[in-house]
This record gives sequence, C-alpha cells and structure tokens, in this order.
Amino acid sequence: MKPVTALLPLAFLVLAGGCETYKSRSVCDGDIDRLKDTITATTLYLDALRPELRAGFRELQACDRISEECDAEVWLYRARAMRLEHQSVHAAFTRAVELWQPEVCLPHLQSYNLNPPDPATWQGYFFTLEETSDQIEELIDRFERRLG
Repeated sequence: MKPVTALLPLAFLVLAGGCETYKSRSVCDGDIDRLKDTITATTLYLDALRPELRAGFRELQACDRISEECDAEVWLYRARAMRLEHQSVHAAFTRAVELWQPEVCLPHLQSYNLNPPDPATWQGYFFTLEETSDQIEELIDRFERRLG
C-alpha cells in the first residue's frame, strides 16, 4: 500500500497542473490597458526618433564630404543616448506584451467584456523596433569608425 500512498500527492499535482487557471477581469483589464498605453508610448517614441535618425544619417553624409564640418563626436554621443532610450522602450514594450496573456483571460474575451488590441497591431512593432535598433547601431558604428 505504501507505493500507492506515495503516488497520491503526485497524482494530485499532475491533475492540478492540468487545470486551467484564469486571471480576474480587473487583472486582464490592467494588462490590456498597460499594452495599449505601451503601444501609444512606443508610437510617440518612434515618431520622435525618425527625424533624429534622419538627421544622424545626414550628418554622416556631411562627414563624408571634405568641404563640410563634421560633428562625429557629438553625434556618437547622441546615437549612444538613442541606443539607451531605445533599449528601455523596447524592454517596456516586450514586457507589456509578455504580461498580456489572452489564454488566461479567455472567459472575459469570450463574453466580450474586454477590448484588447489586435495582435497584428502590436506584433508589427517588434519589426519596427528591431529596424530602428539596427539603424541606431549603424550610426554608432559609422561614427565610431569616423573617429578612429
């Protein structure tokens, strides 16, 4: 009888682990609000970053011309600051997406009590964030090479 008795707690854990757990409606609402707020903040950040990136690449073009002044050192510092801000925005965005778990809010979604953003909306931000990260890294690399 002892082996059977020892297996009972294990069987309970397996059964309990198989049961689905759900978040409360208020927690799901909070996750959705966080995701929506993060999407808005990321949009504002990316909109502000685009002109800054264009200005950085224009400065690289100026550095390529012998006849123009080149502020490579200033722009290197600016690009490194952009990198730090970008990493922070990217991390906040990733965290908001990770916290939003539709499968644990399923009862509220099925009853149309929640209004989450369309996954295609926020998934596209990952591509844009990666693309802008690559552009920032290119600026840093090229200004570092310029400074030798």
